[in-house]
Amino acid sequence: MTTEHAPATTTVIARRFADRLADLGLGEAQAAARAGMSTTYLRRVLELGPDFDPPALLRLAAVLGLEYEELVAGRPAERAAAARPDGPAPAGPPVLGELGVAECWQRLGAHGLGRIARTGPDGPVVRPVGYLVHEHTVLYRTAGDGALAPGPGGDAAFEVDRADRDLREGWSVLMIGPLEYVTEPALLAELPAPPAHGRWVRLTPTTVTGRSIRTARRE
Repeated sequence: MTTEHAPATTTVIARRFADRLADLGLGEAQAAARAGMSTTYLRRVLELGPDFDPPALLRLAAVLGLEYEELVAGRPAERAAAARPDGPAPAGPPVLGELGVAECWQRLGAHGLGRIARTGPDGPVVRPVGYLVHEHTVLYRTAGDGALAPGPGGDAAFEVDRADRDLREGWSVLMIGPLEYVTEPALLAELPAPPAHGRWVRLTPTTVTGRSIRTARRE
């Protein structure tokens, strides 16, 4: 972890984010919707800073009309060029585009790593999960009494994103829907056995949204 991204700076990032929202006349919920994430997840991203989910911060920068370095480090990208020995600085704020539903499923592929966010008995919970895609649903394994098990708390959010190491382009997919245990014997027979005391859970999306991210480059 570098000094400029130390945990103490996350409060500064959150303040910078709030100030920019006020300048634009946007509410937190509006910014979250435009960035393709829930307000709960937005707050988590600001709380944990760039080491938690850089692509999410890149999307927020695009919503705010800022360059990534302006949001994270409080300086325009051109002033950060000296810290980028492997390439030119971005030429402006990242550009946010939308992905269609079919494109979102294509990005997910058949399996991978994502995040589940939901409200548990003790408040918001965000955890990484390995997932499988089955007939336009998302399957993952968790402990039967774990924070990501089906239960009270309403719908869960499932997010997958990818970005290149220089944050020059990427994409993000967000799916929201209810959770339930997988109980079909035929399907369970096809799935890898979960860990001891674990069970397979299925998220059936009622909402599927995606964002693409692109930053222009100076020649």
